[in-house]
Amino acid sequence: MNRLKLFFLSLVLALLAGCAGIADMAYNNAPSLVASEIDDVFDLDGVQSEQLDNRLEHFFLWHRQQELARYEDFLDRAALAAADGITAAEFLLLRNEVNDARQRALDKAIDSLGDLAVTLSPAQIENFEAYHRERSEEYRDYLEKSEQQREIYRVERSFDRLENWFGDFDYYQEKRVRARLSQLPDIYLPWYEYREQRHQALLKALRDLPASGLDQQRLRGIMLDPTTAYARAFDSARRSYWEAYGAALEDISSWLSDQQRQRVVSKLQGYARLVERLREQG
Repeated sequence: MNRLKLFFLSLVLALLAGCAGIADMAYNNAPSLVASEIDDVFDLDGVQSEQLDNRLEHFFLWHRQQELARYEDFLDRAALAAADGITAAEFLLLRNEVNDARQRALDKAIDSLGDLAVTLSPAQIENFEAYHRERSEEYRDYLEKSEQQREIYRVERSFDRLENWFGDFDYYQEKRVRARLSQLPDIYLPWYEYREQRHQALLKALRDLPASGLDQQRLRGIMLDPTTAYARAFDSARRSYWEAYGAALEDISSWLSDQQRQRVVSKLQGYARLVERLREQG
């Protein structure tokens, strides 16, 4: 039975997001980096590791050949949108493209990795559960904070990310940006509940084997089907959050100096040229 199918989904994409487009070395070594992380999570045996390496090489070859051109075009268009201050509508269109790219990569990961015939042992499944629990600590810690503490945490995290893109805000900009960010809805609880329910569906599929079997259709249902109860419950909160964030970003963009806007444009164009270089290497 294909018990190795399940664990690649969330891991590959999370790691891919951390590797792709950041630096030549990181992207070019992404297959081995992802394989090493997965091996640490599951403690794979030699046969499993060899099969994993082969599948990941094919996955990243597809990604380089098919996806990087899309990324390059996306980054160039994002730079154009940012040049005169991004609007909420422009942001939402770009955000939807990011989500589509993740969906394509996950769908391909299921195709590339889902046919592995090696079975995970009960101990390896428990390793996966322990890994998930550890990764969930940040969310649990956050949900234990007071409402005021949560707001401070959210604003500070978003503020730091914006300064990374725009550069330092002056005193008056900072006050306005922080006040605007404080108006954003709290998406942590809906995201945590969605994440946990999806994870439990994955675990159940793993632990039910071999009695029920597992195929790519079931795997896609767990990870990609927007009609599952947990996906529907999260969709409303997700949409509301990003609409609110887009509106906030449009306001914040109108407060930027020309120098701050140019900083964003230059960064996006730099990432586009990096992606172009990575694509040409393939």
